[in-house]
Amino acid sequence: MAQQLDVIIEQGANFVQTWKIDNKQLATGYTFLAKFRPQHASTTTVLTINTFTAVHSGQHTNLSCNVASTTTDDLPAPSQGVYDIEYTQTSTGAVTRAFEGTYYVTPEATK
Repeated sequence: MAQQLDVIIEQGANFVQTWKIDNKQLATGYTFLAKFRPQHASTTTVLTINTFTAVHSGQHTNLSCNVASTTTDDLPAPSQGVYDIEYTQTSTGAVTRAFEGTYYVTPEATK
């Protein structure tokens, strides 16, 4: 079952986030993908993240991203929606949803 975590994205600032996955074996042999949408049934993707850093830490894997400010600057704000992160085992193709939640984009005043 996916872990629940809501995130805040500041429009026009780097979006740096770390998710802690309860599986220590995910640092190698997996790919990660996150999609952010206005709602679950939407065909519109607001943000896609496919570049993550996975680091083994004790009994966990810390999954981190750093989305550039030039990317978050283009996000509609204020807005909110849903996201999830899935990982795929490269040797078998097995897909697991690790996280899901709501995202909020806060508007930038300094433009």
